[in-house]
Amino acid sequence: MTDYMPHEAPAHSAQEIPASAPPKLIGRDPALKQIYGQLKQGNPVHIHGQPGVGKTALAATLSSAYAGQPGGVLWMNVDEPRLEELLVRVGRAYDITDITNSSNPIGMIGAVENTLRQHKPLIVIDGDISEDVATRFITRCATGLPTMLVSENKLEGPWGALELPPLTIEDALMLFKQEARITDASLDASITALTLQLNNLPLGIVVAAKAMLASKQQPADYNTILGQVATATGATGPVIAIAASFRGLTNALQGVLLLMGATFDGRASADMLSMISGAPVENITQAMNIITQLRLVETIQRSGEPYYVLHTITHRFLQTWLKTSNRLETLEAKVRDTIVAYSEKYKLDQNSYNKLAIEMDAFLAAAHWAKENDQPDLISQLIANLNDADDFVTDTGYTYELMALRDLTSGSTSAFPGHPSSGVSISDDLQSPEDFLDDFILSDDDDDDFNEDDFDDEDFDDEDDFEEDDLEDEIDFGDDDDEEVISENRPLQIFSDLDDESEPVVIPAPPATIDLTTTDITQLRSTLAQLKQSGDLNRQPDVLKAIGQQQVSRGMNNEAIATYTDLLNVFEELDNKRGVVETIDMLSALMVKNENSQAAIMQASRGARLAQEMNDATTQMHLLTTLGDARQQLGESDAAINDYTGALAISREMGDTQNEAIILYKLGYAQLDGSDPETAIETWEQALQLFKTQGKRGYEGQTMGALGSAYGDLDRWSESLSFHNSALYIAREVGDRDEEAQQLASLGYAAVQANDLGQAVLRYRQALHLALEDDNTDDIVSNIVDLTRLLAESRKHLLIAQVLIDKASAHDPTDPDVLKLTERISSEITLAEAYQTNMLAVNGTVEDYAANAYSLLDA
Repeated sequence: MTDYMPHEAPAHSAQEIPASAPPKLIGRDPALKQIYGQLKQGNPVHIHGQPGVGKTALAATLSSAYAGQPGGVLWMNVDEPRLEELLVRVGRAYDITDITNSSNPIGMIGAVENTLRQHKPLIVIDGDISEDVATRFITRCATGLPTMLVSENKLEGPWGALELPPLTIEDALMLFKQEARITDASLDASITALTLQLNNLPLGIVVAAKAMLASKQQPADYNTILGQVATATGATGPVIAIAASFRGLTNALQGVLLLMGATFDGRASADMLSMISGAPVENITQAMNIITQLRLVETIQRSGEPYYVLHTITHRFLQTWLKTSNRLETLEAKVRDTIVAYSEKYKLDQNSYNKLAIEMDAFLAAAHWAKENDQPDLISQLIANLNDADDFVTDTGYTYELMALRDLTSGSTSAFPGHPSSGVSISDDLQSPEDFLDDFILSDDDDDDFNEDDFDDEDFDDEDDFEEDDLEDEIDFGDDDDEEVISENRPLQIFSDLDDESEPVVIPAPPATIDLTTTDITQLRSTLAQLKQSGDLNRQPDVLKAIGQQQVSRGMNNEAIATYTDLLNVFEELDNKRGVVETIDMLSALMVKNENSQAAIMQASRGARLAQEMNDATTQMHLLTTLGDARQQLGESDAAINDYTGALAISREMGDTQNEAIILYKLGYAQLDGSDPETAIETWEQALQLFKTQGKRGYEGQTMGALGSAYGDLDRWSESLSFHNSALYIAREVGDRDEEAQQLASLGYAAVQANDLGQAVLRYRQALHLALEDDNTDDIVSNIVDLTRLLAESRKHLLIAQVLIDKASAHDPTDPDVLKLTERISSEITLAEAYQTNMLAVNGTVEDYAANAYSLLDA
C-alpha cells in the first residue's frame, strides 16, 4: 500500500473541509456568534432547519475558523448511522487499527474517547442521525469537545439547539445581489419579488442567481421564467430554481447531471462518472466544473481527488425527473453494473486503495439498493471483490463496512434514503428527454466510446474561477414566453413536504409590556427576537432570565447554558457588573451540573475575582464552592480543598450555617480523595451536627454514608458498617432510592472486607433489586459482577452464579468483567460436574432472587 490517505482524516485547512463555505455568509451573524460562543466552551450545539436553509454552509463557515487549530476539524457526513459506524470513522481518521479492525466496535468506546481527547478536534456530524446515537456518541466520546450536529429535524439531547430560519427579506436581497454580482439599487424590488418566490431560502437564491447571471437575464425577466416553471410544475422554494437552472442547460450538461441523479446516494468521483458514461475523466471534470459554478453540485476533495455531491433536494429532483421520463430503472442498472466493475477494476492493485476507499459509500449504497430490489448477487460480488483486494479492508480500516455488507446478505433492512416516494410526479415537458443521454449511456450492444463532440473545447474554460462566458453556450432559456418548452397541461408535484409556502418571516416591533410570568418558551423566544431586531438591549436580560429559568426547571441544562451565555454577553455589552457576576454564578453552576468542568473553572474563577472586587461575599462564596466542585470532577483534590476552605471561611464570617454545612460536606470528600480520611472524618462530624440541628434528614444520612466510606479507608470495618446501616435507614425513611442503592452496595463491599460473606451476598442482592426495578444497566451489571464473584467461590452456588452472569451479559455483552466471569463460571461448572458436586438448583428468575432478599429489609 502506498500513500493511502483516509478521506475521514481531520481537515487542517478550509480547503480540506468536505463542505464549501460561502465567500461571505449573509444574515447569519447572530447564529455564528451564539454557536461560536458555545463551541469555545466545549459545548455541543445542534443546528436544525428545513432543507436549503444553509445549515451546512453555516457549519462550514464555523469549521473554517477551526481548521487552522492543532486539532483541526473532524467532519462526518452521515445518513442514520449506528454508533459503531461513528466509532470506526474516528478510528480511520486517526489510523487507530485497534478501533478499525475490531469485530465489536462498541467495545472500543474508551479508545475513541481517548483519541478525541488527545487530538481535540472540532467535531461536525452533518446529516440524519437518531437522538440516541447522537447522545451516546457525544456523552461517551466527545464530552467537553466542541461539537456541531447538523440535521433537518430537531433532536432532543444534551446540547443547545438552534433552528436556522429562512433569511430576512433584506438578507435575501443582499445574498442574491452578491451571487449575481449586482450593485444597482434600482433592481431591488424585482430581486425581492424573485427571492420571495424562492421562500428566501439560500439554496434557491444562490442557484437562481448563478443561472440568471450565466444566461445574462435581468431579475424581472428571470423572475418571469421562475414563475413559468412554478406554474407548470407546481414546485415551490428552491425546487423552482433547480428546475429552471436544469431546464436551461444543454443536453450534454443535463446528461452529466442526470448521471449524478441516478447514483444511489447522489455522490460520485470523476472516475466513477467516467466509467458510467464512457466519457474521458477530463471531459467529466470540465462538465462538473460548470455545473459546480451553477451551484447545482458541490465539488469537494476526497483523498486528493475531486468528489461530487448533490444536495438532497437536487438529488430527489433528478431522481423524480428520471423516473417520470422512464429513464431511472435503466440508468440505475447502468450505475449498478459500473459500481461492480469499478470494484473489480481496482481490487488487485495496492496502489489503488484510495480508489476503493473513495467509493466505499457507493458500494454500501448500491448494496442497500440491491437489498431493496432483491438482487443479492450484487452484494455478493462486492464482498468478493473487497475480499480479493489483498489487505485493503484491514490496512485501510473498513472491517466494519465489510461486516455491514455481509449483514445485508441476510435479514431485513429499512429502505435506503435517497429514493423519491412513488407518489411524486414530474412533467417530462420540463426538458425533452429524448436525446439527453444518447451519447452518455451506452446500450449493451453499443461498444462505441463516448461522443466527445458533446464537449467541444470551446465550451469549456480551464480557469477555476467563474466566468459568465464559460456558460454562455451551455445555457439556453429561449424566449420569455416559452410555453412550448414548459407545458402547463402537466403540472408537477415535487417535494411538497420540503417546501414552505408560508409568507417570509417578518418580526414585528417588540411589545410595550412583556409577560415574564409565562411558561411558554417559544413565546419568550419570539419576544427576545423582536427585542434583538429592534436593538432593545436593556429589556433583553429579563427575557433571557425568564427563558433560562424555564429551561432549568425542565432539566434542559444544555439549552440553559446557551441562554445564560447569551445573558452574560448582553450584560457585558451593557457594562452591568452586577448582572455579569450573578450570571456567571448561575452559568458556572450549570456547567458543573453538566460536568463541563474546564469551562466551569474558567467562569467561576473569573466570577470569584469580580465578586471579591465588588465586596459581594455571598456570591464569592457560591463561586468558590462551584470552583471546588469543578476541580473535584477533574480529580484536582488539593485545589478543591483550597477553594472549599475559602468558601467555608466566608460562610463562617457571615454566620451562614446553612452553606457552612454544605461546604463542610463537600470539603470532606475532597479530603478523602486526597488520602486524608482522618481529617475527612473530623470535617464530616462537624457537618453532621449542623445537619441534625437544621433538621436536614437527607443530608444527615448522606453524611453518615460518607463517614462509613472514610472508616472503611482506615480498615475500621465495624464502624464503617454501622454508619452505612444508619445511612441506609435514613435513605429509606426519606425515600431516596439512589442513596438507598448506594448504601446497599457500600454495605456489600464493607461486609466482604469484614469477612461476613453471607451478609455481603444479601446486600448485593438487595441492591440488585433496586437496579432491576429502575432498569439501570450500569448498576445491574456492577451488582451482578460483585455478587457473582462471591458466589463463584462456592461450587454449590455455581448454577445460581451462571444465571446471574447470563443476565448481566444480556444487558452488556461487552463488559470485560462479565466476559471473564462467564468464562470462569463455565470452567468451574465443568470441574464441579467432574467432582459430582451437588449444586443448588435455580428456582425462579433473577428478579425473584433479588426481590426475595429485598423483602427482608421490610421484615
